Amino acid sequence: MFTRLFAAEWLKLWRRPLAWAMLAIFLGLLALSLVLWTLVVALHEGALGMSITVLRDEQVAEIRRQLSLPGIFGMVLGQVNSTGGILAILLAAGSLGGDYSWGTLRSLLSRAPDRRVYLLAKTMALLLGLLIGVVLGLLVGVLIALIASAWLGLPHELGARDLLVLPIGIARALLIILPYLLLTLASAALGRSTLAGIAGGIIFLIFDIGAGSLTSLGLVNPLIRQVLNLLLQPNINSLVMQNGRLFGLDQALLTNALDPTVLPSPLQATIVVSLYSLLFGYTAWRTIARRDITGAQ
Repeated sequence: MFTRLFAAEWLKLWRRPLAWAMLAIFLGLLALSLVLWTLVVALHEGALGMSITVLRDEQVAEIRRQLSLPGIFGMVLGQVNSTGGILAILLAAGSLGGDYSWGTLRSLLSRAPDRRVYLLAKTMALLLGLLIGVVLGLLVGVLIALIASAWLGLPHELGARDLLVLPIGIARALLIILPYLLLTLASAALGRSTLAGIAGGIIFLIFDIGAGSLTSLGLVNPLIRQVLNLLLQPNINSLVMQNGRLFGLDQALLTNALDPTVLPSPLQATIVVSLYSLLFGYTAWRTIARRDITGAQ
């Protein structure tokens, strides 16, 4: 049953114009971001015939590491968990919301009535699509990094160890997206529409980022820090920082949100993000399981 449902979900995702549009937007924004960072370094070093200093030397050195191998891996994975996360919400909302609006959900469940398997198959198809997007993003990043390195003389220190830990970084990036993905599916099921899924996912993302900005209050009192670190965003930031460190980056130089002194440990972050994913996944299943399935709306 799972194999049939997964094949059906993957076929729908593959033929959905929204999926290709989200992929094109992600790769375009990624390329634009890397080009802009390259120009910042070029202007700082006078490679364009003029020198403009907008960052400190240690920040420029960090950007140089992000634009070279293996640092580009951490840079791309960080982009996956920023703009890529928002696009994943839109994709998930369209995937489940479309089943309600087109009436395909009723047809699928008439052949395979186990709604748990349906939700699992849809989630796995979405994760596979995101995995392909991550791999393509890494390829684009490596290409731009090679061009930037040839122009600016950036050093490359890519070793076997970096390639061996790359799957760990990719898996961690997908884990970071997973709770938002499952919450969006739950919202789309609750509202039986794509719009409800987008609204639920985006509203929670905005609230979560806003609450995560309060992590600096953890410097005031250890108890406040422990409470704030039970929120999703600080744990997401901790995993993002670990992905950067995996490839020799120190992203705290560029943003205060990744200050390791106020973020939870990697173990706690992994556990908390997994628990949020289980909670949202259970909510999505209960919502789908307890509601009647109608035809096209």
